[in-house]
Amino acid sequence: MKKGAIITDVAPLPLTPIVAEKPWGSVGRSSLNVPSNAEGLGWGEIWLASEDFGLITKIASGPHAGQTLAQLKAKWGGVLTGQDDPQDPKNKNTLPASVRLERTGDLLGPVRVLSSDEFWYVYEAGPDSWLGVATTSKEGPWIKRFKKIPLEAGDRFLIPQGLTHCQGPSAAVLKTLPSGSLVETLHDWNRAHDPWDFPPPPTPIPVIHTELPYLYTVCSGRDRILYQGSQYTVTLVNTNFFTADGEKMSIICPVRGRGSIETSEIKEILRLHPGQATLIPAGIGRYSIKTSTIISYLVFEFF
Repeated sequence: MKKGAIITDVAPLPLTPIVAEKPWGSVGRSSLNVPSNAEGLGWGEIWLASEDFGLITKIASGPHAGQTLAQLKAKWGGVLTGQDDPQDPKNKNTLPASVRLERTGDLLGPVRVLSSDEFWYVYEAGPDSWLGVATTSKEGPWIKRFKKIPLEAGDRFLIPQGLTHCQGPSAAVLKTLPSGSLVETLHDWNRAHDPWDFPPPPTPIPVIHTELPYLYTVCSGRDRILYQGSQYTVTLVNTNFFTADGEKMSIICPVRGRGSIETSEIKEILRLHPGQATLIPAGIGRYSIKTSTIISYLVFEFF
């Protein structure tokens, strides 16, 4: 696209989720409306938005269907990202973070440690669900090393870098990890090799934390700001009608309920439902979210 060209096809961008079967995943149905390509699978991960770990989500529908966000960034530049110079080497990834759902069934998830802080929001939790935080890395069997924190739908946590942790059974958790982060699997309960597992880091990630930080909530009407970090903020919105301007690139992830996004420039109506993410370009102008009941969704606004 020539410099100074006017971009007229800016619209919300629904992303095609990438589904990964896991030995600890679950086939059973739940109130979470998973995408159609997860039906009948023992899915443990659904990558809603990613440019990491070899998993590149693409645009699901509309005039840009099948394209990657990197391709759109090359054409739209700051209209997509809100950055003056998207070709800056510091802006290698279009997405500052990846967003995925992880769901455990009867089995525990792997024991992991991360090189960056990871935001968690609990979509669903059973009566036996828990988050395990390791208090030590050397004493006894792995199952006995964890302080178990009960999980309830709506809970949110920040898993700090260097904290050994494990997702317990019967939980669906949305997780957001900064781009370029490393994940080390310390223990996978003697299961067979998982071809979808994170690639091992070149050197072990130091274990430096044994506690979870407290997350403050800032209320603004119906909305609740759940997390404010250096790269993004997370806001929980409960509404039946909402309008906003783009200004900053953001991602919308429905939690419960269904709705639609409309813009004045683009006549296509995009559906919102749990199990799929929609990217809002920075230069979109005004857009509206509507539903006949109430929809709850997380907005990740990137800096």
